[in-house]
Amino acid sequence: MMSRAALLVVFVVAFQWSSLLIDASPQYTPLVLMHGIADTSARMAHIAALAQQLLPGIYVTALEVTGSSEGSVFTGSDVELICKALAADPKLAGGINVLGTSQGGILLRGYLERCNNPPVKNFISWVAPMMGVYGVPVVGHWEYLNATLDDVADCCIYEQWAQDLFSFAGYWRDPYALSTYVQEKIFLSDINNEREEKNPVYKQNVLSLENFIMGYSTIDSVLIPRETGWFGVYANNTISSVVPLEEQPLYKYDYIGLRTLQETGRLHRFSTTCVHNDYTSPCFDKYFIANVLPFINSTST
Repeated sequence: MMSRAALLVVFVVAFQWSSLLIDASPQYTPLVLMHGIADTSARMAHIAALAQQLLPGIYVTALEVTGSSEGSVFTGSDVELICKALAADPKLAGGINVLGTSQGGILLRGYLERCNNPPVKNFISWVAPMMGVYGVPVVGHWEYLNATLDDVADCCIYEQWAQDLFSFAGYWRDPYALSTYVQEKIFLSDINNEREEKNPVYKQNVLSLENFIMGYSTIDSVLIPRETGWFGVYANNTISSVVPLEEQPLYKYDYIGLRTLQETGRLHRFSTTCVHNDYTSPCFDKYFIANVLPFINSTST
């Protein structure tokens, strides 16, 4: 197994080579894209091209965590690599807008809360598991793995080896084992500030945003429950009902600043009718233009 330092070197090199380097213009805030599980930065090419078509001269870069779609399944939810890569790009120093699809959305939220250097102006999550999942995700063309992943989820998803190995284990929220989810070193419970000891920096960084935009698909068959894209979550000890954001302690006690964002008009929601992994079709383009373009069409200052 590669050491943490070796992984960082591989990541930075992969980041440099996978970046979609478009001639930059000082007019627009740079846009950072992050792909989801079982995917690579190549899947972000259409989004980058669409942004460039709509906003000529915008600088767009697509992050690559591991260099392979397999790697995005078999890796822990470690945002340190993203933090180092973004800080190393001088073209991003003045601030960025970010858009993460699926797992990429929650990884970028980890970046926002833990690092935020360069600072995020507009945070956009596209069908992302903002409040975790309770169901093994579809992992591309590795369907043969699903039974194995189901077994892992049933027996030991919160054990450290599983947390280190499987990316989705970091945002697995079992409604029947919430005390374990909160007490163990789980990526999601940490960045949600759900533990007894809160991290004020997480809330401070979220509140520094100009806008927080989140979208989910009404026909999503990958994220379980699909409402997680809007911070919806299964009620305690059941999978028969979903609790909306406003009825959760996360919102009521403003753990990470979402209530404040809502009260100041900076929290925005949208829904799509596209399938979960559609980032290239006219369906995607329609919702991108209506719900994302107004926020990335901002000038650098």
